[in-house]
Amino acid sequence: MSVADEIFHPDYIDHMPIMETPDRAGLLKSVEAARKAFPDVKPEIIAEIAEDDWVAIAVYADGGNHEDVYMGIPATGRHVTWTETHFWRVTEGKIKEHYGNVSMFEIHKTLGSHQLNDVLA
Repeated sequence: MSVADEIFHPDYIDHMPIMETPDRAGLLKSVEAARKAFPDVKPEIIAEIAEDDWVAIAVYADGGNHEDVYMGIPATGRHVTWTETHFWRVTEGKIKEHYGNVSMFEIHKTLGSHQLNDVLA
């Protein structure tokens, strides 16, 4: 994320519901927490489409082992994989807006989260 200022527009807005704040600071905080919990993550872009000022990708992420707290779930050491979709609007050569979805169901199920059990109950 050392290049965040180079690739994200100063007025960047994020529409993902898991973001603490819908701006670059929120994005950086979210990425930092995920990378700390899953330091060996290996994302693979499995599809990408670009049209006009929009770019869309589908991602398969091999998260490696869960090694730190993630969304309130203490480290489990379990191996985690998940899928993601992302839509970015590019303005002035920088990412200005983002809509995305991370399959939290896959992550919570693998980690044995009680939060998932509460949702399914």
